Amino acid sequence: RGEGPPRAFRRRLCVRPCGRKCASSAAMVGRSDESLDVLLDLAIRAVACASRISVAVQAKHRGAGAAAWSDKGDASPVTVGDWAVQCLIVEFLSVATGVGSDLRLMGEEDADLLKDGSRDAELQEVVALLNEHFPFAEAARLDRRAGVPRGRFTEPDVIALLQRGSDAGGREGRFWVLDPIDGTKGFIRDAQYAIGLGLVERGSPVLGVIGSPNLPGPGGDVTRRAEGEGWVFAGLGDWAGAIELGDCLRRCGGDAPSGAAAAWREACGRLQVAPCAAAEAVMCESFELSHRDGDEIRPRSELLSTMADRRLDSMSKYGLVARGDAHIYLRGGSMPNKRPENLWDHCPGIPIVLAAGGRATDLNGRPLDFGTGRYLTENHGILATNGTLHVEILAEIARVSEMATSDGGAEDKKRRMA
Repeated sequence: RGEGPPRAFRRRLCVRPCGRKCASSAAMVGRSDESLDVLLDLAIRAVACASRISVAVQAKHRGAGAAAWSDKGDASPVTVGDWAVQCLIVEFLSVATGVGSDLRLMGEEDADLLKDGSRDAELQEVVALLNEHFPFAEAARLDRRAGVPRGRFTEPDVIALLQRGSDAGGREGRFWVLDPIDGTKGFIRDAQYAIGLGLVERGSPVLGVIGSPNLPGPGGDVTRRAEGEGWVFAGLGDWAGAIELGDCLRRCGGDAPSGAAAAWREACGRLQVAPCAAAEAVMCESFELSHRDGDEIRPRSELLSTMADRRLDSMSKYGLVARGDAHIYLRGGSMPNKRPENLWDHCPGIPIVLAAGGRATDLNGRPLDFGTGRYLTENHGILATNGTLHVEILAEIARVSEMATSDGGAEDKKRRMA
C-alpha cells in the first residue's frame, strides 16, 4: 500500500530512519484497527472540506489586515475562518460518526465572542460560509443516523456547534482535538496556516491530519502562499502519507466505500523522515519573532545557531519534518517557566512525525502526555526530529539549559549584592 507517490509527488521524501523507535514513540503511536481506519477516512474528509472555507475567507479578506480579525483578549487573533472551520468539522464528525451531540471534541475556539451581539456581522458571515461550503451531500451519504437530512445552518446552530467543542480531555476513552486555523497571523498575512485535527486515546495521540492549503510542494518557498498548491498530511499507526489538496478534494466528492482508509493510503505519497548529520540539519522556526522559542536556546549553542532554518507559521512544521524538508522542530525555551503548550497545537502533528519514522518528546526527553486536560502540563516544550538527531539535540538543549540556569543564578547573586 502506498507503493509510490502520485505523479505530483515525484521525489521520494523518505529514507530509512535510525532503525529503532523509542518506547515513548511506540506508546504514542498506538495500534491501527478497523475503527481507527474509519476515523482516518472521516478526518481526512473533514479537514479537506474545511479547507474550502479557509481558502474562501482568505481570498475575501486578502489585504484587509487587522480589519479581518478580532482580538480574543489574550493578544491572539481569531477570524470568521476559525469559527466556520470549527463548526464544519464538529457537525461533519457528529453526523458521520453517528454520535450527534455526544461527540467528544476539544476545540481551540468557543462561542463567547459571538454571543453578546457585538459581532453580528461576523456571525452572519460564519452562517453564510457554512451554508455555501458544508458538504451536505457527502454528509448525507455518510450519515449513520438513518439518513436524517441536514437543514441550512442558522445563527443559533453556530453558537451551539462552537459550544460543543469544549471537551476537557483526560485519560479516559477517545476524544478529538481541533485547531481550526493554526497560525492565524500567517492566515491573516496570506501566508502559511494549517487546519489540524487529531484523535487522543487514553492520553496518547493516535491519529493526526493536517491540512496546509498554502503549502508548496517539497523544497518550495514556505515564506509565501503557494498558488494552486496545498497539501494534506495524515498519520495513523505506522503509516504516514501526504496528498495534494486538490486531489484530496476531488476524491472526497465520491462515495465512501468499505476500505476507504486503504484507498487513502494508496492515493497518498508515503512519508518518511530524512536522516542527516547535525551539520546539515534544517530547523523549523516560527515566522513570527514573538513565537520563536528556540531563540532562547539557539544563540547559546554553536551547534544549533549554525543550522539552516525554514520559517513559517503553524503546525505545518510537522509536515516538513515528516516529508524530509526539515529535520528538527523545537518548541519551548531553556527555562521551564513558559505557559504549557496547548494540546491542539501539537496533537495532529505528533502521529504524523512518529509514523514517518521520527521521534517526539519534550525538551527533557520525556514522553508527551496528552491526558492532562487542555494543556501539556506535565511536559516542558516539544522536540520533534527525524529520529537520528534526537539524542544529540536533547543533549545540546540540556547543556544550554544548564548554562542558562548557571548564568541566571550568577545574575541573581549580583543583584542581591548590589
